[in-house]
Amino acid sequence: MKVAVVSDSHDNVEKSRKFVELVNGMDVGLVVHCGDIISPFTMEIFKKMEAPLTVVFGNNDGEVAGLLKSFSEIKKPPLFMEIDGKKAVVMHEPVLLDVIPGSVDFLFFGHTHEVFIDKIKGTVVVNPGELCGYLSNHSTFAILDTATGEVTVEEI
Repeated sequence: MKVAVVSDSHDNVEKSRKFVELVNGMDVGLVVHCGDIISPFTMEIFKKMEAPLTVVFGNNDGEVAGLLKSFSEIKKPPLFMEIDGKKAVVMHEPVLLDVIPGSVDFLFFGHTHEVFIDKIKGTVVVNPGELCGYLSNHSTFAILDTATGEVTVEEI
């Protein structure tokens, strides 16, 4: 299965719409957002994903009630889940990077606004960078192939 991993959209409506459009045109079985969507109006854009959507809160997601009203499935991190028969954890801040690797197959996080792809103790670790492009001038997301563990970074 291919998984699209995205983070830190920070209410960039244009980039969020483009991301949804691009990923809806790909063979993606799951979309994971690692937090900092910010507002319910941006959550409405992500709800147009054709693949199932998993979202965790980020440190800047202050309008919790509104986000939950828009998408009641949003979770507090860390979120432990199964993806394609493998163990995964989704978080916003990389607070468990020294603890989790080796106990799951995949670890997804955001927060730093910097792309980070590595394999630590057998765990594929993915920070897709920032969708918003505000800090790096790069609007990025990642595609993970769960069968091979291969990760590619896409830029909008």
